[in-house]
Parts: sequence; structure tokens; C-alpha cells
Amino acid sequence: MNYNQKLKEKFQFHPQIRRIAQHRHLPKSIYGQIKEQRIMREARRRKELNRRKHSKPGSMPFVPERRKHIVAVVK
Repeated sequence: MNYNQKLKEKFQFHPQIRRIAQHRHLPKSIYGQIKEQRIMREARRRKELNRRKHSKPGSMPFVPERRKHIVAVVK
């Protein structure tokens, strides 16, 4: 492990080593969960757009994604 660490330090400015070092290495299960969450979020967005498309104009107000997660406004 020490040898590998020294090699990383020695060649840290090499483009390929830098590229590998800058990437986040996560377990495969976490990548799968991220992918699943993205699919679910896109499905919710698509369903909301379809509901808005097939409902009376103005009956479904558009709420930005960032505003949906706000619980309360502090005064």
C-alpha cells in the first residue's frame, strides 16, 4: 500500500493518473441506487407533465423542483 501511495505521489501530474485520482470510487450498489433514483425522478416528472398536459389550463400550477422540497419558510 505504501509503494502504491508513493507511485501515486510521484506520478500525480500524469494525465491518466490524475484522471483516475479525480474520480470518485463508490461501491456498485450505490451506483445502482443512484441510477434507480434518477429513473424514479424522471418518471415522476414525466407523469406530472402528462397530467398538466391533459388537465384544464391553469388548474395545475407549475412548482419548481427546488421549491417542492422546502418544508417551511422561516420569517
